[in-house]
Amino acid sequence: MAPRTWILDFGRILMENGTGSSGRTLLVIGASQHDAAAYHLSGFLAPDPMICLRAKDRSYLAVSSMEYGRAKKQARADEVLSFDELGVVDLAKKLKSGGRALAAAAAGLLSQVGAKDSPVAVPPDLGILYADELRARGLTVTPEAKLFADLRRSKTEEEVSYIGETQRAVEAACAHAVEILKESEAGGDGTLRWRGEVLTSETLRAEIDAELLRRGCAADGTITAGGPQAADPHDEGHGPLRAGESIIVDIFPASKESRYYADMTRTFVKGEPSGELQRMYDAVLESQLAALAMIRPGINGREIHARVSEILHEKGYKTLQHDQKPGEPLQEGFIHGTGHGVGLEIHEAPRVSTADETLVPGDVITIEPGLYDPKIGGIRIEDLVVVTEDGSRNLTDFPKEFRL
Repeated sequence: MAPRTWILDFGRILMENGTGSSGRTLLVIGASQHDAAAYHLSGFLAPDPMICLRAKDRSYLAVSSMEYGRAKKQARADEVLSFDELGVVDLAKKLKSGGRALAAAAAGLLSQVGAKDSPVAVPPDLGILYADELRARGLTVTPEAKLFADLRRSKTEEEVSYIGETQRAVEAACAHAVEILKESEAGGDGTLRWRGEVLTSETLRAEIDAELLRRGCAADGTITAGGPQAADPHDEGHGPLRAGESIIVDIFPASKESRYYADMTRTFVKGEPSGELQRMYDAVLESQLAALAMIRPGINGREIHARVSEILHEKGYKTLQHDQKPGEPLQEGFIHGTGHGVGLEIHEAPRVSTADETLVPGDVITIEPGLYDPKIGGIRIEDLVVVTEDGSRNLTDFPKEFRL
C-alpha cells in the first residue's frame, strides 16, 4: 500500500486540537493491522506487534527483520529500525517473554533518543504487560485516551476522500440489497421469496457482504434485521424476512486498502407498513433532517442529540433524555445516541450524544436516530457527514426510500 501523506503531521494536529504541544512523547506497541493508533502513528500496516514512537518531534518505527524492508519503503517514520538493532531477541531470551522484550526495547529506544525522563503518553488499551515493563524500567507511562482520540478527529481532505470511497461501496451494496427486496415476492403467509427460495436475513447479508468484497471492502457484523428483531439495534438478524415488517439494513465496512470505514443505515418495508410503523419512520426521518441541518463547527454534539430527542418525544415516543429511570434500561423508543465519529475505527471520537464534545472542521460523524418497539420492530436512518469550515457536507448519496 502506498504511504499516506497525512500520517505524521502531529505538530499541527496537536496544536489544532488543543491536545498539547508538538513535543509530547507518544508510544504505541501493537499490530497496526488491528490497532488504529499504531497504524495512524506509523503509516505502516503489519500483522504483528511493532514499536511506534514519537519523541522530540521525530517519529520512529521498529519492526521485525521480516518487515524491515517493506517498512523502509512504506512507513512514514523519520527513522525505521529493526528489532535486531534494539536487541529484542536477546531481551526475549533474558526476560522469557516476547511482550516484555518489546516494552524493554521501547524503553531502550526512549533512552537512545533522550526521552526516557519525559512522561510517555500511550493509548488507553496498551497491554498491561507492556505498561508494567515500561514502568519497571523507570518510565512514567500515562494512558491518554483523549489525546489519541483527538489525533484522529480532524480528518484531512485525503482521509475524507478515503472514507468517501468506502461510502460509495456501501451505497452500491445497499442498492444491491434494495434490488433483491424489490425482486422478492411475498407468499401467502407474508414470507418473502427470492429466486425460488425463502429470503432470509442471512441471505441478504451474504449478498451485501459479497458486493462489498467485490469493491475492495470487508464487513463484519452487517445488520439485516427484520420485524421484532429490528427492535434490538445491534441484532444482525436471522431467519425469514416478511412483507409489511421493517427491515433495518446497516452496512459499516472498512476498505481493505485505505483501512477507513464508512457507515450507513436504511430501513425498508416490502409492501405496505402498518400505520404505526409509517408513523415511526416519519418521526425518525424528521428528527434526522433536523439534526443534519444543525451540523457546523462549534456546535456541541449534545445540542444535536437533545434536538433529536425533543422531536421524538414530542411525537409521543420515549427517549433516554426524557423517560429513562435511574438504574433501569429503556427498552423502547429512542434508546441510543444520535451519532459517532468514523475513521480508522467504526466508533471513534467525537460522540453526538449526551457527551460534552464540540464539533470541529474535519470531524466525520454519523447521524442515526432510531425508534424501537419490541412488539413491532425498529426504524433507523443513518447518514455520514463531514464537518466543514462553514457547515457540513453529507458524504451519503443514497435515497431514503421506505416502501419497496
